[in-house]
Amino acid sequence: MGKRGELEDTAIHLYAEGAEIPKISSELGVSENSLRAWKQRAGQEWDEARAACRKGRVASFEDVGARLHRSRQLGEIYGGDSKSQSKVGLSLNQALQTVVWDLLGKMQTSGEFTPEDFAASIDQVKGLTLSLARLEQSANLNLKREQEIRKQALLDAANNVEKAAVQKGMNSEEAAFWRQLVLGVQ
Repeated sequence: MGKRGELEDTAIHLYAEGAEIPKISSELGVSENSLRAWKQRAGQEWDEARAACRKGRVASFEDVGARLHRSRQLGEIYGGDSKSQSKVGLSLNQALQTVVWDLLGKMQTSGEFTPEDFAASIDQVKGLTLSLARLEQSANLNLKREQEIRKQALLDAANNVEKAAVQKGMNSEEAAFWRQLVLGVQ
């Protein structure tokens, strides 16, 4: 775990003990905005740690740290390369299919499946489906941007090679050959 991860764990510990963000900021030398962003990204974990301390229970900071670590790993996957994103999309799609099959099985085998249960389950499936669609849309957008950036970088490199070839005394045909070679056009 890097320095930021250690600072974040210390911040959670201080927050759980009752320290407020301005005090934590001055004690750790981390901006209040960064602390608020960390807290927001972690979801309920900061507040859960504080609640555990207030109730007199010993909060398991290792558990909180492990959950934060898992959250960071998922964040890296979501923000990572397009291959990882498509793997996440596939995993979420499979999880959604499992939820739907479980719901259908419950409907067929349970006589106590009320209309309210059905409506709540349908809302959950809709939410999961929408999340999956947004994730895949983001992954596709990232992939397209990455391809456009690579294409532009390759085009810039080819143009630079052609200019340099002309400056070094090659005729336009030879310079065009090297430009095409950089672009991968034979």
